[in-house]
Amino acid sequence: MKKKTEIAPRAGTGLVPTRRTPVARITPSPVAHPGRAWLRELLSPPPPHSYLAAGEQCLITTRLHWAVPLRTMVRAAGAMSLAGLLLMVLSVLAPGVFLLQAVLFLLTLAHTAYLFYSVLLWRADHIMVTDSRIIRVSGLITHTVDAMRLSKITDTTLTRPFLGRILDYGTIRIESSGQRQSLERIDYVPSPGEIYRATLAHLSAP
Repeated sequence: MKKKTEIAPRAGTGLVPTRRTPVARITPSPVAHPGRAWLRELLSPPPPHSYLAAGEQCLITTRLHWAVPLRTMVRAAGAMSLAGLLLMVLSVLAPGVFLLQAVLFLLTLAHTAYLFYSVLLWRADHIMVTDSRIIRVSGLITHTVDAMRLSKITDTTLTRPFLGRILDYGTIRIESSGQRQSLERIDYVPSPGEIYRATLAHLSAP
């Protein structure tokens, strides 16, 4: 076998063995699919702070209490358990009645979709108290922004039921001067004392 010989560069010739420099590979940035972008915007509504006016300071930002989706989940679990029990009974007593079984199965799927939609509605519902307004942002497909100036509030009532005192939520009723407002009653407010004290601070301000 012939041996390979390496020829070293002569001294004084200035010849230096060259080395290959690694070439950086440029990976193209992923392009967002239009359908995925629309779904992302649907599931993640715009932040509530985007509805603030210039120079308006937000004091409190919160969602409704987690008891709202929990109540929906409990009802859905009961309805789905009842539907599953009926399907089992029908499969034993009347195995040939496929139409009724299909209807119950479709109703179960529809109820599951409604449960998912209710949770998304809860995520999109926000309550804000700023230095000049109280704002509620709600809606998943159609966004609704209800606002009331603190200067129009004449009185505030806080109601905390027995379960609300345990789980820390309550109902706030707001009385205002003029016509009826959409924010005159807000149910399932978490830590309602903070919003109550914020409105009282404005009422007691000179």
